[in-house]
Amino acid sequence: MTDDHTNRAVNPHETATPPPSTFDAQWGPRAYSETEFAAAIEHSDVLSESELTQFFTCAGGRTRIADILLRARLNAGVPVADTDPDRIDAQLPPALTPGVDGVSRESAALFLLTLFSWTSRITSAAVDLVHAAYVAADVTDTANATAEDLTSFLIDEGLLTISTGPDEVFAVPALIRMLVRRTTAIDPRLAGKNPREALGAAAADTFGRMRADERSGLVEVVDVAVETRNWHVLERAWARRSVNVFFDASTAVEAYLSVPEDVIATNPILTLARSAARRIDSTRLRLRTDDGPTLLAATDFDSIIVPELHGLLRAEPALPLSADEVAVLTTLEARTHRLNRENRLALDILKAGRDRLRHLGEGHPGPTLMLQSELNLEHGRNLIVAGRFPEAMSMLQRTVQFAEIYTPNSPHPLLSGLVEAALAGMGHGHGSEIDRSLDRARGAASRFGMELPDERTALSIELMRSLDRLDLAAAEQIVSALDTARPTEHLGPLPDVVRSLHYVFQGRASIAAKLLTESTQVGFLPMADAQSTRFSGILNIASSVLAAAGETKALQNLGDRMNPQNPGYSIVKARQALVFGQHDELWSATGQALSGDQGPRLKSSAMALRADILHHEGRADEALETFVHVLDYCSITSSVLAITQLTREARHALVHESAEHPMWEAVARSFGPGGVRAAELRRRLLELPETSPVAPDFQTDLTPAEQSLLFAIDSSKSIAQIAREFGVVSGTLKNRLSALYRKLGVRSRAEAVAHVHRQR
Repeated sequence: MTDDHTNRAVNPHETATPPPSTFDAQWGPRAYSETEFAAAIEHSDVLSESELTQFFTCAGGRTRIADILLRARLNAGVPVADTDPDRIDAQLPPALTPGVDGVSRESAALFLLTLFSWTSRITSAAVDLVHAAYVAADVTDTANATAEDLTSFLIDEGLLTISTGPDEVFAVPALIRMLVRRTTAIDPRLAGKNPREALGAAAADTFGRMRADERSGLVEVVDVAVETRNWHVLERAWARRSVNVFFDASTAVEAYLSVPEDVIATNPILTLARSAARRIDSTRLRLRTDDGPTLLAATDFDSIIVPELHGLLRAEPALPLSADEVAVLTTLEARTHRLNRENRLALDILKAGRDRLRHLGEGHPGPTLMLQSELNLEHGRNLIVAGRFPEAMSMLQRTVQFAEIYTPNSPHPLLSGLVEAALAGMGHGHGSEIDRSLDRARGAASRFGMELPDERTALSIELMRSLDRLDLAAAEQIVSALDTARPTEHLGPLPDVVRSLHYVFQGRASIAAKLLTESTQVGFLPMADAQSTRFSGILNIASSVLAAAGETKALQNLGDRMNPQNPGYSIVKARQALVFGQHDELWSATGQALSGDQGPRLKSSAMALRADILHHEGRADEALETFVHVLDYCSITSSVLAITQLTREARHALVHESAEHPMWEAVARSFGPGGVRAAELRRRLLELPETSPVAPDFQTDLTPAEQSLLFAIDSSKSIAQIAREFGVVSGTLKNRLSALYRKLGVRSRAEAVAHVHRQR
């Protein structure tokens, strides 16, 4: 038999049989058909037709692997069709694990096969990544065998198969893949890096070179980072993509959730990324969908705070931090303070963080553009809360410009930047800029196939804009949408205040006042104490709502609670002066508002209050001249809100008298093409119900102290209680009351209260 075999091997008339390859020696000869495969392995008779096909495919036709595994299963009493990967791995003996030894073409091919085996799916992008890893490993050149050449060689050997999947190009037979992934020892003469190191280096390099708006290949990069436990790649992905990574790669949630605790503990960026992954995973379970755009829009990333990172920036100034880490810590801590309504602390930490970034040593790279942009977004939000609208708009414009240039195909931070820019524009009073920002945000969200992440903010702004032009039908539709929109933490009282104004315009002023006084979000006391010009605009609307409802006592209490340094103080005091018919006090308070830098929206209201009292004093020419100035401001703010705050008598008279003035056309044009005609604006104003039911014609001017005393006795409090509130003894209070009664021409507390009610 030996002689016959020898003779056949050298018979020149027959095709020479090639020597067995390393792969044949390791895993057995390759069978090219299921029939040949069944004949080559023992116990094949116990396999059904489908089980034989499964063994043949998983082993890549390698008979030794199949033979050993089948024998092990039969000996262990395990079903031959068992697919549990842990049991399969336990039944494949170490002898089948290949070793990448020596410098040869087959060793290089085995190294390449190992790289392919560490990818979860071999797509076109994965092929590019594996070939890049092969180069990064610095594999010794073996007869000019490139990665492309060796890929063809592996296909010839049946170790790479042509995939039938819709996206995959190749596949590694399952059992071959399992065995090759065991490989740890690599001959240092063959390669400078092991497969995991090579793939990690290639993934990091691929991500670094990838254009900011490119998504192809991100899934493969993320998957390889997890498979090779190269967490630096995931850190880099977040620093460059932030929450967009969930939009770009469907496996990103699992990737960031898989980062070990010991890695998270020392890495602020991955700590934040995992918190975001948990948040979006919760949304995924709640909505029961894996659709990226839907999840991104429905997840409130802006409310993510990470307590374990709070205070780290200042508590350990000597702690070595990269620029990326400083940017993340600054953004998170500022956000925490903002959500806790600690705006001053938030601005302080933003300044400290930016100072630390400026003082990083030479040679230290700055933060990525994405993290810098997120820092700008958070800074802009805090400037809005502080009422520093021009600064906020500048900061937010930087955010939008970054997004449009570097991440035009990604929703973050473009959508939030545009909505926040609209919010800043509303605070400052530039209506046309508000409309442009919201239109761009809606258009971009539609392009991404998603809703706005800040939908409640956008709806609140759009409700205000519909009221700016008195389009009550549009406002009604927006209110319905606002009721179902996801709450937004940082909006504070804005939705309720704007909604209360809508009630006033519907003639339901008492309901509007009740909404304000009972809302947990409005909170007049913290608003009155806030050193914020943002709240001056909100307080302007709130005080006008109280006046419309005849809630003069609540209006008085609001003014009494306010700090005179609060920018909203002057407008509230001016409205109180109108209620009490106090010309000089109104003129002084509106003068403070007009000389300040709080924007045209507030100034238009101050000028309207002047026109109102001039009209009621019978000074028609001065009232009309002042009203034209109101129209000037209205054309700037693209809003007739100031005119709606006039008493109905004054509004009707001044609108009729100014009907031919060209400024009405300017106001109409400010709403943009197709917005509203001047005649329609006037009609809406004339049909509006009473919004300021006061009769500012008192014969007796009361001082602010007398007004406060008068409101105090209009209650069930005793003289002793009132005296304690005013910080005087009861006798002193009685003397003040006697003087007040004489001034009003009454004889008792009850008559004084009744007199005031009659006058009001």
